[in-house]
Amino acid sequence: MPDSVPDINNGDSATWRVLDRYRELELQLAILGHHLSAQVGLRPVDLQCFNLVHRHGPVTIGDLSRMLALRPATTTGIVDRLAEQGWVTRERSDADRRTVYVRALPDHLPRLFGLLSPLGEDLSTAFTGLDEDALRIIADFLDHAATATRRANERPA
Repeated sequence: MPDSVPDINNGDSATWRVLDRYRELELQLAILGHHLSAQVGLRPVDLQCFNLVHRHGPVTIGDLSRMLALRPATTTGIVDRLAEQGWVTRERSDADRRTVYVRALPDHLPRLFGLLSPLGEDLSTAFTGLDEDALRIIADFLDHAATATRRANERPA
């Protein structure tokens, strides 16, 4: 453990400002996930799991466990809850009947997207006046931030 903790709440460089804004975004996204999951009747981790299945699916429980950084038994419980509520389904692989894939079902997507549409509109407004080069820079940074965060999530505790 380091002898001193850096003061991450104060800085004046452009790099510090970007990292500070990333940190604030991460906090706001976590809070949004809690609000959104409550609105659709899920636990936050269940909504995260559904989002991963919707984005990367169909996926196995093992894949989901790695993405969520949870034990397979815990992930199985989450998938059980999602399946009971009609968010996902399980399908056996045709190639290997021992392999089961989790696939997102579309039934809840209209409500979920409806809840997120004001956010999408606000973000679209923020892009007004930005040229393609600026949008590419933002997208590249977000790609790097997602990759770095994914790596941080994969590191052993």
